[in-house]
Amino acid sequence: MAASAAPSPRFARLGGKLVCVAKNYAAHALEMGGSAARPAAPSVFLKPHSAVIRSGDGRAVVRPRAVRELHHEVELGVVVGRAVPRGSLRAFDWLGAVGGYVLALDMTARDHQAAAKAAGAPWTLGKCWDSFAPLSARVLAPRAVFDPHALELSLSVDGAERQRASTGGMLFRVPELLAFAASVMSLERGDVLLTGTPEGVGPVRGGSVMRAALRDLANGGALLDEMEFRVEDEPEEAAAPPSAARA
Repeated sequence: MAASAAPSPRFARLGGKLVCVAKNYAAHALEMGGSAARPAAPSVFLKPHSAVIRSGDGRAVVRPRAVRELHHEVELGVVVGRAVPRGSLRAFDWLGAVGGYVLALDMTARDHQAAAKAAGAPWTLGKCWDSFAPLSARVLAPRAVFDPHALELSLSVDGAERQRASTGGMLFRVPELLAFAASVMSLERGDVLLTGTPEGVGPVRGGSVMRAALRDLANGGALLDEMEFRVEDEPEEAAAPPSAARA
Protein backbone atom coordinates (compact mmCIF):
# COMPACT_ATOMS: atom_id res chain seq x y z
CA MET A 1 0.00 0.00 0.00
CA ALA A 2 1.24 3.46 -0.82
CA ALA A 3 1.70 5.42 2.38
CA SER A 4 0.94 9.11 2.63
CA ALA A 5 3.56 11.42 4.08
CA ALA A 6 0.86 12.97 6.26
CA PRO A 7 0.27 11.15 9.56
CA SER A 8 -3.12 9.50 10.00
CA PRO A 9 -5.48 11.44 12.28
CA ARG A 10 -6.76 9.54 15.31
CA PHE A 11 -10.39 9.41 16.37
CA ALA A 12 -11.61 7.92 19.64
CA ARG A 13 -14.91 6.92 18.00
CA LEU A 14 -14.98 6.68 14.23
CA GLY A 15 -18.46 6.53 12.76
CA GLY A 16 -20.41 7.63 15.84
CA LYS A 17 -23.04 8.10 13.18
CA LEU A 18 -22.79 7.63 9.45
CA VAL A 19 -24.65 10.09 7.25
CA CYS A 20 -25.08 8.40 3.88
CA VAL A 21 -26.02 9.88 0.52
CA ALA A 22 -28.22 7.96 -1.90
CA LYS A 23 -27.97 8.08 -5.70
CA ASN A 24 -25.19 10.67 -5.85
CA TYR A 25 -23.83 9.35 -9.17
CA ALA A 26 -26.01 9.56 -12.26
CA ALA A 27 -25.11 6.12 -13.62
CA HIS A 28 -25.91 4.47 -10.28
CA ALA A 29 -29.23 6.30 -10.09
CA LEU A 30 -30.04 4.90 -13.54
CA GLU A 31 -29.04 1.34 -12.65
CA MET A 32 -31.37 1.56 -9.64
CA GLY A 33 -34.26 2.60 -11.86
CA GLY A 34 -34.09 6.31 -11.06
CA SER A 35 -33.29 9.48 -12.98
CA ALA A 36 -29.84 10.77 -13.88
CA ALA A 37 -30.97 14.34 -13.22
CA ARG A 38 -29.58 16.09 -10.17
CA PRO A 39 -32.38 16.41 -7.58
CA ALA A 40 -33.17 19.60 -5.69
CA ALA A 41 -31.41 18.32 -2.57
CA PRO A 42 -29.35 15.29 -1.54
CA SER A 43 -31.23 12.23 -0.31
CA VAL A 44 -29.69 11.04 2.96
CA PHE A 45 -30.12 8.19 5.42
CA LEU A 46 -28.28 7.07 8.56
CA LYS A 47 -26.33 4.01 9.60
CA PRO A 48 -25.64 3.27 13.29
CA HIS A 49 -22.19 2.97 14.85
CA SER A 50 -22.88 -0.73 15.42
CA ALA A 51 -22.63 -1.24 11.64
CA VAL A 52 -18.95 -0.18 11.60
CA ILE A 53 -16.13 -2.67 11.17
CA ARG A 54 -12.55 -1.75 10.29
CA SER A 55 -10.16 -3.29 7.81
CA GLY A 56 -7.53 -5.37 9.55
CA ASP A 57 -9.54 -6.02 12.70
CA GLY A 58 -10.29 -9.59 11.63
CA ARG A 59 -14.04 -9.14 11.33
CA ALA A 60 -16.05 -10.17 8.28
CA VAL A 61 -19.14 -8.70 6.70
CA VAL A 62 -21.93 -10.94 7.96
CA ARG A 63 -24.99 -11.63 5.83
CA PRO A 64 -27.87 -12.04 8.29
CA ARG A 65 -30.10 -15.06 7.66
CA ALA A 66 -33.00 -12.65 7.23
CA VAL A 67 -31.21 -11.06 4.24
CA ARG A 68 -31.50 -12.92 0.94
CA GLU A 69 -29.76 -10.38 -1.33
CA LEU A 70 -26.68 -8.56 -0.02
CA HIS A 71 -25.04 -5.96 -2.29
CA HIS A 72 -21.72 -4.10 -2.18
CA GLU A 73 -21.43 -0.32 -2.70
CA VAL A 74 -17.94 1.23 -2.59
CA GLU A 75 -17.75 4.86 -1.45
CA LEU A 76 -15.55 7.73 -0.33
CA GLY A 77 -16.08 8.54 3.34
CA VAL A 78 -15.46 12.04 4.72
CA VAL A 79 -14.60 12.09 8.42
CA VAL A 80 -15.85 15.05 10.42
CA GLY A 81 -12.93 16.62 12.28
CA ARG A 82 -14.71 18.87 14.79
CA ALA A 83 -18.10 19.48 16.33
CA VAL A 84 -20.38 21.25 13.86
CA PRO A 85 -23.55 22.61 15.51
CA ARG A 86 -26.62 22.41 13.33
CA GLY A 87 -26.88 25.36 10.96
CA SER A 88 -23.34 26.61 11.54
CA LEU A 89 -21.60 25.33 8.39
CA ARG A 90 -21.63 26.94 4.96
CA ALA A 91 -20.35 25.22 1.83
CA PHE A 92 -17.42 27.66 1.45
CA ASP A 93 -16.31 26.70 4.99
CA TRP A 94 -16.31 22.95 4.37
CA LEU A 95 -12.58 22.21 4.58
CA GLY A 96 -12.34 23.31 8.19
CA ALA A 97 -14.86 20.62 9.14
CA VAL A 98 -12.96 17.76 7.45
CA GLY A 99 -10.84 15.57 9.70
CA GLY A 100 -9.83 13.12 6.99
CA TYR A 101 -11.03 10.57 4.47
CA VAL A 102 -11.70 6.82 4.52
CA LEU A 103 -12.46 4.14 2.00
CA ALA A 104 -15.87 2.68 2.79
CA LEU A 105 -18.46 0.11 1.80
CA ASP A 106 -22.18 0.68 2.18
CA MET A 107 -23.43 -2.90 2.42
CA THR A 108 -27.08 -3.09 1.49
CA ALA A 109 -29.80 -5.68 2.06
CA ARG A 110 -31.28 -5.07 -1.35
CA ASP A 111 -34.34 -7.24 -0.76
CA HIS A 112 -35.26 -5.30 2.38
CA GLN A 113 -34.56 -1.98 0.68
CA ALA A 114 -36.73 -2.92 -2.30
CA ALA A 115 -39.58 -3.95 -0.02
CA ALA A 116 -39.31 -0.67 1.90
CA LYS A 117 -39.33 1.37 -1.31
CA ALA A 118 -42.40 -0.49 -2.56
CA ALA A 119 -44.19 0.24 0.71
CA GLY A 120 -43.06 3.87 0.82
CA ALA A 121 -41.25 3.08 4.08
CA PRO A 122 -37.79 4.12 5.35
CA TRP A 123 -34.79 2.08 4.20
CA THR A 124 -33.50 1.28 7.70
CA LEU A 125 -33.76 -2.50 7.37
CA GLY A 126 -31.83 -2.32 4.12
CA LYS A 127 -28.87 -0.53 5.68
CA CYS A 128 -28.56 -0.91 9.45
CA TRP A 129 -27.32 -4.43 10.19
CA ASP A 130 -24.12 -5.08 12.15
CA SER A 131 -21.01 -5.08 9.88
CA PHE A 132 -22.83 -3.19 7.09
CA ALA A 133 -20.39 -0.23 7.21
CA PRO A 134 -16.85 -1.54 6.58
CA LEU A 135 -14.23 1.23 6.77
CA SER A 136 -10.51 1.29 5.98
CA ALA A 137 -8.07 0.92 8.85
CA ARG A 138 -6.45 4.31 8.22
CA VAL A 139 -7.93 7.77 8.12
CA LEU A 140 -6.20 9.76 5.39
CA ALA A 141 -5.24 13.25 6.57
CA PRO A 142 -6.98 16.10 4.72
CA ARG A 143 -3.71 17.27 3.21
CA ALA A 144 -3.08 13.77 1.81
CA VAL A 145 -6.02 14.25 -0.57
CA PHE A 146 -5.45 17.13 -2.96
CA ASP A 147 -9.00 17.04 -4.31
CA PRO A 148 -11.72 14.66 -3.05
CA HIS A 149 -13.38 14.97 -6.46
CA ALA A 150 -10.30 13.66 -8.31
CA LEU A 151 -10.13 10.21 -6.78
CA GLU A 152 -10.84 6.78 -8.23
CA LEU A 153 -12.93 4.22 -6.37
CA SER A 154 -12.73 0.57 -7.38
CA LEU A 155 -14.03 -2.73 -6.04
CA SER A 156 -13.61 -6.34 -7.09
CA VAL A 157 -15.35 -9.49 -5.87
CA ASP A 158 -13.37 -12.73 -5.99
CA GLY A 159 -10.91 -11.08 -8.38
CA ALA A 160 -13.54 -9.81 -10.85
CA GLU A 161 -13.87 -6.04 -11.10
CA ARG A 162 -17.36 -4.76 -10.34
CA GLN A 163 -16.96 -1.00 -9.76
CA ARG A 164 -14.49 1.61 -11.00
CA ALA A 165 -15.28 5.32 -11.27
CA SER A 166 -14.05 8.81 -10.50
CA THR A 167 -15.45 10.77 -7.58
CA GLY A 168 -15.68 13.63 -10.07
CA GLY A 169 -19.01 12.07 -11.06
CA MET A 170 -20.73 13.09 -7.83
CA LEU A 171 -23.96 15.00 -8.42
CA PHE A 172 -23.51 16.81 -5.08
CA ARG A 173 -19.90 17.51 -4.09
CA VAL A 174 -18.39 17.25 -0.64
CA PRO A 175 -18.85 20.93 0.37
CA GLU A 176 -22.55 20.80 -0.52
CA LEU A 177 -23.03 17.45 1.23
CA LEU A 178 -21.40 18.57 4.46
CA ALA A 179 -23.34 21.84 4.50
CA PHE A 180 -26.61 20.02 3.79
CA ALA A 181 -26.04 17.41 6.50
CA ALA A 182 -25.13 20.14 9.02
CA SER A 183 -28.29 22.05 8.12
CA VAL A 184 -30.34 19.08 9.31
CA MET A 185 -28.37 17.76 12.29
CA SER A 186 -25.35 18.61 14.42
CA LEU A 187 -22.23 16.73 13.37
CA GLU A 188 -19.71 15.40 15.88
CA ARG A 189 -16.01 14.68 15.62
CA GLY A 190 -15.59 11.21 14.14
CA ASP A 191 -18.92 11.13 12.30
CA VAL A 192 -18.54 9.85 8.74
CA LEU A 193 -20.27 11.17 5.64
CA LEU A 194 -20.60 8.46 2.98
CA THR A 195 -20.77 10.32 -0.31
CA GLY A 196 -22.56 7.77 -2.47
CA THR A 197 -21.58 4.89 -4.72
CA PRO A 198 -20.91 4.84 -8.46
CA GLU A 199 -22.44 2.29 -10.81
CA GLY A 200 -21.70 -1.42 -10.73
CA VAL A 201 -23.28 -2.44 -7.42
CA GLY A 202 -24.09 -6.13 -7.18
CA PRO A 203 -24.53 -9.20 -5.02
CA VAL A 204 -22.10 -10.99 -2.75
CA ARG A 205 -22.57 -14.23 -0.84
CA GLY A 206 -20.97 -16.19 1.95
CA GLY A 207 -17.32 -16.83 1.02
CA SER A 208 -17.03 -13.83 -1.32
CA VAL A 209 -13.92 -11.67 -0.91
CA MET A 210 -14.30 -7.95 -1.64
CA ARG A 211 -11.26 -5.81 -2.37
CA ALA A 212 -11.61 -2.04 -2.61
CA ALA A 213 -9.07 0.63 -3.52
CA LEU A 214 -8.80 4.43 -3.54
CA ARG A 215 -6.45 6.15 -5.98
CA ASP A 216 -5.44 9.78 -6.48
CA LEU A 217 -6.16 10.81 -10.07
CA ALA A 218 -4.52 14.18 -9.43
CA ASN A 219 -1.26 12.33 -8.72
CA GLY A 220 -1.05 9.90 -11.60
CA GLY A 221 -3.40 7.35 -10.04
CA ALA A 222 -1.22 6.81 -6.96
CA LEU A 223 -2.70 4.32 -4.51
CA LEU A 224 -3.97 6.04 -1.38
CA ASP A 225 -5.55 3.09 0.39
CA GLU A 226 -7.00 -0.37 -0.08
CA MET A 227 -8.90 -2.87 2.01
CA GLU A 228 -10.27 -6.40 1.89
CA PHE A 229 -13.29 -7.96 3.54
CA ARG A 230 -14.67 -11.47 3.45
CA VAL A 231 -18.41 -12.14 3.51
CA GLU A 232 -19.73 -14.78 5.91
CA ASP A 233 -23.24 -16.15 6.34
CA GLU A 234 -24.71 -15.77 9.79
CA PRO A 235 -24.79 -19.15 11.58
CA GLU A 236 -28.20 -20.55 12.41
CA GLU A 237 -27.76 -20.36 16.16
CA ALA A 238 -26.90 -16.63 15.96
CA ALA A 239 -30.16 -15.89 14.18
CA ALA A 240 -32.40 -17.97 16.47
CA PRO A 241 -34.75 -16.06 18.77
CA PRO A 242 -33.88 -16.22 22.50
CA SER A 243 -36.69 -18.67 23.27
CA ALA A 244 -35.48 -21.06 20.57
CA ALA A 245 -31.88 -20.74 21.75
CA ARG A 246 -32.89 -21.77 25.30
CA ALA A 247 -34.98 -24.76 24.17
